[in-house]
Amino acid sequence: MNKTTKIITLFLIMLIVIVAAIATYFNVAYANRIFPNITINGKDYSGLTKKQAFEKLENEVKDIYKDGFTFTYKDKIYKTEIFETGANINVNKTINNAFSYGHKESILQNIKEQLGLIYLKSDFGIETEIDKTALENYISAELSEIETPPKNFGYSYDGEKFIPTQPKFGMLVNKEKMARNILENLSELKNEVMKLELKKKYPEIKKDLNGSALAEARNLLAKKITLKYNSTEWEVQKEDFALWIGFEAADNSANNYNRFNNKKTLGVTADKEKIEHYLISLVPQINIEPINAQLKFNKWRKVDIFSLSQEGIALQVKESADEIDKNIFIEKNYKDDSETDIIVQLVIEKVQPEITTENINNMGITTLLATGKSNFYGSPKNRRHNIAVGASKFHGVLIGPGDEFSFNKALGKVGAKQGYLPELVIKKDKTVPEYGGGLCQVSTTAFRGAVKAGFEITERESHAYPVQYYNPQGTDATIYPPHPDLRFKNNTPAYVLIQTRIEGNKLYFDFYGNDDGREVVLKGPYIYSRKPDGSMKASWTQEVYDKDGELKFKKVFYSNYRSPSFYPH
Repeated sequence: MNKTTKIITLFLIMLIVIVAAIATYFNVAYANRIFPNITINGKDYSGLTKKQAFEKLENEVKDIYKDGFTFTYKDKIYKTEIFETGANINVNKTINNAFSYGHKESILQNIKEQLGLIYLKSDFGIETEIDKTALENYISAELSEIETPPKNFGYSYDGEKFIPTQPKFGMLVNKEKMARNILENLSELKNEVMKLELKKKYPEIKKDLNGSALAEARNLLAKKITLKYNSTEWEVQKEDFALWIGFEAADNSANNYNRFNNKKTLGVTADKEKIEHYLISLVPQINIEPINAQLKFNKWRKVDIFSLSQEGIALQVKESADEIDKNIFIEKNYKDDSETDIIVQLVIEKVQPEITTENINNMGITTLLATGKSNFYGSPKNRRHNIAVGASKFHGVLIGPGDEFSFNKALGKVGAKQGYLPELVIKKDKTVPEYGGGLCQVSTTAFRGAVKAGFEITERESHAYPVQYYNPQGTDATIYPPHPDLRFKNNTPAYVLIQTRIEGNKLYFDFYGNDDGREVVLKGPYIYSRKPDGSMKASWTQEVYDKDGELKFKKVFYSNYRSPSFYPH
């Protein structure tokens, strides 16, 4: 071995030792950490454990989740939560990708990657994903107003015959481009406004091959349709039945032309929406409302049942439409052109009353515990209407022993669909008209009755300023779903039944239950501060004693009313 060879050999040995030393240092120092010079989306994650890196990335992505997405189409703006589009940032996968660099099973691969990090950075992108089904559902639910679905060739009934309707192309949201824009935004952790684009969608059916669908529709229309419940029958008129007949694209694998050319044919189907609309028209003739057991109390304040409960019946519209589809829209009726009679039994269900005689007998409801009362004299028409609608939501409500009652939960949604009208409400720093205005009359009345019954009030807020309908001041309770709410616990040993009634200008909440011998002492309400601008402070004290005269609990309800001048209307 000559001198040059020895030098080269020595150099190689030293290089191997250095590389081994560096690799050993890296593997020991970064055994559970991300190696140096590793970035994620351009930000340094060197030396962090998986947990630390996860927390760091989670902190970086929280803003984009908080802000959500903004889409635009022409002059329309759509804002949404990220999860509603099916999009997601896979934080775990992103961190694992960065951590695995230099931490692989292959020693040689690890050495190569670790040495490369000495002089070069390695950047890892944000891993993103999108559920296409969820995105389609979002588009269908929120963006359908900007879409025009394609229209297949079909037929409509003009009162005498089926006439053809021509196919038309539609314009649908380009969901592929929308998905790309979403993932690009997420991968770069940005919230740029995304423009929506529409793309042309052609109809699947452009004609009725051989007129087969038309023949099937004619055969179907020749049938005599009768709907039946018990001994009552309804013959469906031909012009109504014709509206039930719809047309849709259908597979026809038995037809060689369609199979080999990958086309669909026009088929007959049940138009469920039209069928259900027809059935809804029968509801007044069929439905019988259940009757609640009626209560009264005698001179000893004990409950008497003076009217027994009765169950009702209700037409099941969706289920009946399914029966019509199953019995009428079938192959044999499509092929048979005779005037066959088809009778379909409607689906009817019994409806139990909210308050049954058995409920009252088994739940220990024997006594009128307390009555809440308020006067809404001077209320305008809409406010009176809303009070009546709101009070009806609580008639028959049962509260189990130990259960917490939530006024907002029992009330449910408040809007035009629920039968409410616009009326004044206190909202932020104004008094403005809104659906359901006047419902605080209902919550105030419930609050007064609950306090008198000795229930434990767990949530209650006074109004922002004194309102004349809630005199005496200090005994009101404001609500606005979901908060503020009126909540209280049924701290009696039996069920509590609520019944509401309106007599003239007065609203009543009657609480029935079981008398456990308690005594409720109410002190006040007292107004202990009053100013010229109309602001005031009041208190109302509830003391509840058990049957042995021991104080069970005491509650003071404070009300701090601002000047009405702060809430103009």
